[in-house]
Amino acid sequence: MKHPTRRAIAIALASLFLSSGLAEAGDAPLIGLPPEDVYGLETRLNALGYLSKDADQTYDADTQTALESFQQANGLAVTGRLDSDTVAVLQGGAGISRQDYLRGFIRRYQEMEPLKSGDINNQVQAMQQRLMEYGYFNAAPDGSFGDATRMAVERFQMVNGLAVTGVADGMTLMRLMADLPVTWQGYLSEMSCAAGDAGLNVYALQKRLDAMGYFEGDCTGSFGDLTQKAVAQFQADNGLEPTGVADAALWELIYSGTAVARRRADVTQRGDTGESVAQIQRRLNALGYTDREADGNFDYGTETAVRLFQMANELTPSGRVGSDTLSALLSDAPRAMDDPAAQERFATLLNNRDADVQSRVAEIALQLVGKEFAQPDDPLYPGFALVQYVCVAAGLPVTAPETLIRLADDPVEDPDEVTLGNILAFQTASSDSVTMLMTIGAGEGRIIYATPEVGWVVMSYVNQIDSENIYRWSEPAPEQTP
Repeated sequence: MKHPTRRAIAIALASLFLSSGLAEAGDAPLIGLPPEDVYGLETRLNALGYLSKDADQTYDADTQTALESFQQANGLAVTGRLDSDTVAVLQGGAGISRQDYLRGFIRRYQEMEPLKSGDINNQVQAMQQRLMEYGYFNAAPDGSFGDATRMAVERFQMVNGLAVTGVADGMTLMRLMADLPVTWQGYLSEMSCAAGDAGLNVYALQKRLDAMGYFEGDCTGSFGDLTQKAVAQFQADNGLEPTGVADAALWELIYSGTAVARRRADVTQRGDTGESVAQIQRRLNALGYTDREADGNFDYGTETAVRLFQMANELTPSGRVGSDTLSALLSDAPRAMDDPAAQERFATLLNNRDADVQSRVAEIALQLVGKEFAQPDDPLYPGFALVQYVCVAAGLPVTAPETLIRLADDPVEDPDEVTLGNILAFQTASSDSVTMLMTIGAGEGRIIYATPEVGWVVMSYVNQIDSENIYRWSEPAPEQTP
């Protein structure tokens, strides 16, 4: 099929509008249009950068979203329909392209003062109004940035792939005010899942239920009997009908922070303190899984060591110490870190990884953004403690920085090459040493990392890190040993 000229597109659009019989009403429906007319509309939207798919003569959800984006960028009523003003702009050839529109908003928002807790002004009220429209804020927009507003901002940032800080910076405001972001209800619907489903949403569900004491199996991303049982128990404990289906109502409750959690008295986990934790740490030290002081604080590093011990001894790597793990730790012959059987087990887990491991790495890392992470680190490999924690939590038994350095051998020339879940090493040389900052790719040229100096898990951009070389590891290579 020939590609139509701009004049042909304009004629087709004008003909479409006039022949619809609704020119005076200014509300031309698009469903059921002749394929050639839809083709002309799609081609114009594609040329302006609003539609990424090829013109296929089908007015579907992608085409409607593209039309709505065009209307928003050009100051038109966002209807998803061809009203007279929309046709005039499309027909006249003066429509603002998607790229120019975003450039304009980037310039506008990048120097804007962030909105944060304690602020009281009209900008906060406008932000609250927009958050309410998208389902993130359910109070009256009063212009006062309090706890409810901060939580709404955090939810919006989490759902829309931004750093979860609770502070509405320029990037957050641009996504909220100048784009068509993911709505809260849309996100909850997308996360819904049931028996037989598989994917990242199921994995996230299992991790959430695991953290609240309902799920005790392996977080595989497959919704089986154990997951269904855990969902039903969670629903029953929290006043929901125990259907075993993780619907939008269940996800809403999970994210509310008010859900009833189960806590077994015989389980020790992150956040616990005391002599029982110190005893576990001393045993892990003796077996070579950590070399840190047994301070009685079950932190991220202790959780990583527990998971590695569980992997080596073929236990479920939950990161929590229940009766099975404690019995193995205190037994006469547990596998130490340097035990050949443990090393063989680690190699097997690395080599037999599943296809979703990179997605799991990204999902875990994104959940940590904005959280405190003050862990000891190797001075030659700053950032390793966080990367190790994320990898081990995702099922990859990374035991030392050298494991990642051997695997991160793909040079990065363009920040856009960095995708979700990549492991990146930024090399910097000084007069007496070479350091490698270790980070996790967050997509769109962004990275997630934490160092002892920062003390928090932060999100930044590749081009903001000073380094001489950048190397990437996308997938664990076969036949590698930790």
